[in-house]
Amino acid sequence: MPYTDPQHRSSKKFQTAFSILILLLFLGTIGYKFIEKISLLDSIYMTVITLSTVGYKEVVPLSPEGKIFTIFLIICGVSLAGYSASSALAYFSSGEWKENAERKRRTKMIQQLKNHYIVCGYGRTGRYVVEELKSEGQSYVIIDTDPEKIAHLTASGELAILGSGSEEEILCEAKIKEAAGLAATTSIDKENILIVLTARFLNPSLQIVSRASSKNIEDKLIKAGANRVLLPQKVSAWRIVSMLVRPEVADFFCEVANVEGTELVVEQILVDKRSSLVGQTLAQSQIRNNLNVTILACKLPDGTWTHSVGGKTVLCPGMTLIALGSRENLHKLLKIANPQ
Repeated sequence: MPYTDPQHRSSKKFQTAFSILILLLFLGTIGYKFIEKISLLDSIYMTVITLSTVGYKEVVPLSPEGKIFTIFLIICGVSLAGYSASSALAYFSSGEWKENAERKRRTKMIQQLKNHYIVCGYGRTGRYVVEELKSEGQSYVIIDTDPEKIAHLTASGELAILGSGSEEEILCEAKIKEAAGLAATTSIDKENILIVLTARFLNPSLQIVSRASSKNIEDKLIKAGANRVLLPQKVSAWRIVSMLVRPEVADFFCEVANVEGTELVVEQILVDKRSSLVGQTLAQSQIRNNLNVTILACKLPDGTWTHSVGGKTVLCPGMTLIALGSRENLHKLLKIANPQ
């Protein structure tokens, strides 16, 4: 059964009733004017009192033709009133008004989003992406083509949009131009490629990550505009081998990656040009001593990675620090590195 937006159904009924009313007003005015040979204002007056059945005195005594025309208008007016009343009753008794109010609320919330993330595809991968974004305290919007999934998500209070992430209208509705990133997580490679192409066109600076089923598709997604591509099977294989060969190291990174319930977190922190850290060495900044945060690596503004970080490493504007520490201390470092 095809999905029909309840707001559209109700709106269509009221639009139909309003259109019929306007048509009857027009036909009534023209009819009275030519049948009874009265002025335009008197014709409008006669039409209004007839359709509303208020029973005021006629402007002129009606001819037999005029009486027949009046009967026709009264029947049409009563029928229109009945149709409108039944539509309104069905609208309120079905709870569609609540759905419409909730839809407007969600739309307003989406319109207010900024620096959020868009998840295209709420399958197995998409669900985990949403869970991780939620645990990170990030704002997000879910896009999926399955009406049942969207209905379930919206009933749960999630911000979700029915449609394909490859459609410009849907991505614009999800505020892609104000978004920080997008995850293409559908199970169809061709769909992910189209999503990436459309998203990159709409927001050239957007961070885009996509899943792929093969190396061949990975290359196509990169060419389409994805910043990073993950092959679920490859990632799973890497994790399994790490646990087999280096179990303690794997356990450590699993603990760090599992933000919930652990003290240690790995975070990326951009050094702003306004920061007091600019021009200082790591030793001078006292990040380790004052905040108990360890800098694991640095990415220079030109994209070069510095893994051998030491006390003599000079902090510069545009440098990204890969830091290990508690959430609280990393938040303090973020405020210092990127003052508002």
